[in-house]
Amino acid sequence: MRLRHCLYAGLALAASTLLVQETRAQEPIRLPMITPLTGSIAVLGQDSKKAAEVAQDIINAAGGIGGRPLQLEIVDTQGRPEIARREMERLTREGRAPVVLACDISAGTSGAAQFAESAQVPLLNGSAVSADILARGYKWYFSHQMSSDDEAATAFAYMKTATGAKPLAERRIALLYEDSPRGAGTGERLRKLMDANGVKVVSETTYNRADRNLLPVMRKVQDSTPELVIWIGYTEDVVAGMKAARQLDFKPYVLGIGGGMGDPRLPELVDPAIIEQLHVVNVDYFNPDIKRAAAFRNAYLKKFGTEPSSYAGTCYAAIFTLKAALEAALKASPDLTTTSMRDAFRKLDIPGDETVTSFRSIRFDPANGRNLGAEDLVAAWVDGKRKVTVFPPSIAVGKPVMLP
Repeated sequence: MRLRHCLYAGLALAASTLLVQETRAQEPIRLPMITPLTGSIAVLGQDSKKAAEVAQDIINAAGGIGGRPLQLEIVDTQGRPEIARREMERLTREGRAPVVLACDISAGTSGAAQFAESAQVPLLNGSAVSADILARGYKWYFSHQMSSDDEAATAFAYMKTATGAKPLAERRIALLYEDSPRGAGTGERLRKLMDANGVKVVSETTYNRADRNLLPVMRKVQDSTPELVIWIGYTEDVVAGMKAARQLDFKPYVLGIGGGMGDPRLPELVDPAIIEQLHVVNVDYFNPDIKRAAAFRNAYLKKFGTEPSSYAGTCYAAIFTLKAALEAALKASPDLTTTSMRDAFRKLDIPGDETVTSFRSIRFDPANGRNLGAEDLVAAWVDGKRKVTVFPPSIAVGKPVMLP
């Protein structure tokens, strides 16, 4: 009788265990994504939210992750470090998230990364380019995005290509950037790179990214009579600055850096003639015309009726890096933990042609979480209405815009 009772108890326990496993196997994987849905840089968050919707549609239509649907909880940070840190604490301590995705500006991501390190929770960065975060040597921070060092290197390499027969050292080049960690970080690194190669700048001008009256700023740049202006900014300040340049009849060649000058909505926000007069090309994280981005581009166009921006492209790519890490962690254990996710990120090695980006690969440096395979592209505006990838040659669709 006792044996029979033990047998029944054992069978009941086994059945209960199987039921729990089956239930867990069908439950969605719910993870938080922090991004600025409101505030001065809300365009980044809104585009990232759209990218997340497309990514979830594609992932879940293909069977999800280990048979489980992915659900991303979008959390607004306004791009502010104190809010990002507060939300990180809530999500990891109350929500017990095993990993957090950040599609945020550098300032917000910096605050999130600081908390993630102290709480020992993996943070996957999909948007911030600040190399200052990488310099801290965090062990729980993984930056899918390229860094400001990568941007500076690509900008300089492109300038050497575009200068033609006239030596770059003989060009009159001005630096213009918004003064947040994102803009200043890339601007300062590019100036140092130019100095090291004997290329001097005729002026270096900064402004607050929230400022919408950039007429005095553009007049100051104009007074330095540059042939080429290297401009690092977000969409809203870039639009204000381009309108100011038109008022001043200021028409240098412009090499933009970042999502602002590459925003596909730019021809709707300023007269396309201004874009054409400035011969705008842009160092960017993403352009929808590259072959490997075709499926994402088509899905985004179908869902939203517009081209995906750089903000959308880089966040979408990061979600698929997150997917790869989740799949690797679930193979090791059905329980997702902060440690299993950290270990999965450390082991990732994704070929570049399996992403929608211009990256050579996705592989994280164990010393600081930098993506060792990150590489920018350069896209040129054609007729002020559409962008064509022109650099590097390995993925170029068109030809570089040469300086006069």
